[in-house]
Amino acid sequence: MSRALGRYELLRPLARGGMGEVYLARRRAAGVEKWLVVKRMRPERAGDARFLDLFMREARLSMSLAHQNIVPVFDFGRIDDQVFLAMERIEGKDLGSSLRQAGAPLPAMLAAFIAGECCQALDYAHRRRGPDGAALGIVHRDVTPRNVLLSWSGEVKLTDFGIAALAHDVVGARSAIGTPAYMAPEQARSESTDARSDVYAVGLVLREAWTGQRARGGTEREATLALARDGVLEPWPDGFAGPLRAIADRATAAAPDDRYPDARSMLEALDAFIVDERAAKKSEGPARQLAAWLTTTWQDEREEGAIDEAIEGNHLVSFLDDGAIDVLGTGTQRSMAATAADEAPPATEATPPPAEVAPAPAPSPTPPIPRRRWWPLAVPIAAAAAWLSLRSPHHEAVEKLPPPPAPEVVHMSLPVVDDPTLVVKERPAPPVEGTKPIVQTKKPTRVVAPPPHPTAVAPPPAVIKHRALIGSKPWSYFTVDADPTKYEGSTALDLAPGPHTIHYVGQPNFKADQTITIEMPDRDGFTHVETLKELTPPASP
Repeated sequence: MSRALGRYELLRPLARGGMGEVYLARRRAAGVEKWLVVKRMRPERAGDARFLDLFMREARLSMSLAHQNIVPVFDFGRIDDQVFLAMERIEGKDLGSSLRQAGAPLPAMLAAFIAGECCQALDYAHRRRGPDGAALGIVHRDVTPRNVLLSWSGEVKLTDFGIAALAHDVVGARSAIGTPAYMAPEQARSESTDARSDVYAVGLVLREAWTGQRARGGTEREATLALARDGVLEPWPDGFAGPLRAIADRATAAAPDDRYPDARSMLEALDAFIVDERAAKKSEGPARQLAAWLTTTWQDEREEGAIDEAIEGNHLVSFLDDGAIDVLGTGTQRSMAATAADEAPPATEATPPPAEVAPAPAPSPTPPIPRRRWWPLAVPIAAAAAWLSLRSPHHEAVEKLPPPPAPEVVHMSLPVVDDPTLVVKERPAPPVEGTKPIVQTKKPTRVVAPPPHPTAVAPPPAVIKHRALIGSKPWSYFTVDADPTKYEGSTALDLAPGPHTIHYVGQPNFKADQTITIEMPDRDGFTHVETLKELTPPASP
């Protein structure tokens, strides 16, 4: 049987990439079984801050996208000290493996249909806006045949937004991130990218699907990257000409201004080609033709293989929930409760609680969970389990802390002053027979309370820091405030809200010495990229 991992079961490994591992998974709840895909970061990448940022970026970005041509991601969580994504399982194959399996190119109309569906997904992503109405400037940056999924019913879905860029994003500004064989020249040169960079990649996918040959060869990354910087492509094979070639050539122009201005413009050209093809040759719709081609290509290999029993059962905890019972997620609650049960000593009836320990009230069937949608990654699971264990049914008693001692009241006698309001007349004593009542005055007494007990003084509020991305163009070394630590390039830092001093000190190939002040807002996601001015070398005498 497969090993249950929190709220999921990992059934079989599907793929392994440079950043993560992908598994076929299953979740069962209330008698309903759902099959899905879990992508988790590779263990050797867990300590790399850059890969962690990319993985978390994919989670946040993918969960915000909802389109029929984009694979939906609906969960994000943690496996021990790693992170994972849970996404919809597409029953089918990717375009790259399907082309290799077929050993022959696709018909022109099917190649155009797949490229057009990719353009629809990209047009949606490119036009996405934030809550403030500002364009997010999303660029996928890794449109390749292996990231284009084809379902058995003929659907086309784009996946893997792991290295997607946003407007004013500087992550990876000093290195080309992506697949060199499908990079636009500006992306390979680590320059700014926009929608036209994705149009270029779709053009290469279109050409490869139609011809069956990769447009940019090379087996070594650096050699292929050098070709990408110069926009070098292989010559077209013989026999491929006409409108579809013109579409691919315009999409893959070396200069961005010579390409389609956006994915929607390329989609319109592809749609016009498909309409003309269907008018000339009466046939079924392209989606049905794609489904038939895919089934013929894979034949008996379409069936799922046996479940892999060798998957290790690492403890998986989910942060987000797709139900409405408890906000943290049933997987989190059950896993943390199990941890508390393992660590809590069992209570026995023969051992009564000490006198100073009072029995706790009977717990409710489900411990109350704070209404929060996010559990910080930096909080250790042991601390979370200890918190929950104090509220779980495994603890029969809760220690009652003794109250702080009452403050001592000091009576201090003060001298009498001329102010008559300070003179207090006492009630006259009963007169003694034969005497007259005597009115006495005495020095007033004031009761002065000491300062509050130390235990009653509230601690100062903790300073909450937020994540910020600090960098420069071109890249340089820099320090923050009085901290002598020297950072390099674009670095994610935790900063307190308020002003901070950034001192850029340049790099060997770019001399700079520049100090600025930034204002850190009270939120995550702040980015500042400073454009540096190179120091002019002193004139020679």
